[in-house]
Amino acid sequence: MKVRRRLTFQLTPLLDLLLIVIFAQYMEVRQNAESGAADLQKQRNAMVEELERQRDQLTAVREKYSQHYQSILQQHQQAGQTLADTFNLPGRIMEEILRLRTDGREIDAEHLQTAAEHLKELLPERGTEFLDFMLKYDEMQKHVSVWELHIQENGQALFSDGQQDHTISFGTEDEFVTRSFETSKAFAEPRLLVIILLSHADAQAGQVRRATDGMPPLVEQLRRDSGNARWFDFSLMGFRPSGALLHTPPSR
Repeated sequence: MKVRRRLTFQLTPLLDLLLIVIFAQYMEVRQNAESGAADLQKQRNAMVEELERQRDQLTAVREKYSQHYQSILQQHQQAGQTLADTFNLPGRIMEEILRLRTDGREIDAEHLQTAAEHLKELLPERGTEFLDFMLKYDEMQKHVSVWELHIQENGQALFSDGQQDHTISFGTEDEFVTRSFETSKAFAEPRLLVIILLSHADAQAGQVRRATDGMPPLVEQLRRDSGNARWFDFSLMGFRPSGALLHTPPSR
């Protein structure tokens, strides 16, 4: 007859071992979590420091350019005010008013004097705008060449590119076109856009008409001569006293 033996296990030591293993795993996970959190915090701190550094740099750059802009703006305002304060009626306008009155052209003299006085009144209030216009005109000069043709009282044309002045004698429209074209060869190389301003003094109406009619063929000949690489155009400025050319600044 076989005798059955009962197996007996000591559960307490096994339970203790299981608890030790679980605790060890818990500690390992906790340490890994704390280490990961520390790394994340370091990365976060590094990113915050970098962002603050970039912010400080941008702030410094912004303040620098803000100060520079304010300085330029203040200079422009001061220059505009100085122009407004120091602008006086040019002596040649006064001379022209006197000449018109001497010639019995009282209405023309009054119109010229009224326009000059209005300009003097306007400048103190809008000095900055006047300076802004001058700056824009100066910027335009970098891209556009302005030539002037002025028909003088003696019937001759004064042709200027702002650097050189040449006198042209002509009796017909064809002579005006041909001699103006030949004279332009002496000018410095213009920019891609050239505008010719045609004005006249108290010249004979026939001379003024010949020059006016000759402008379209003149600019067309100038275009063809440039191989259509430049665009030439003209503007009729009307009456202007002799010696009152704009005298555009030299090409830069």
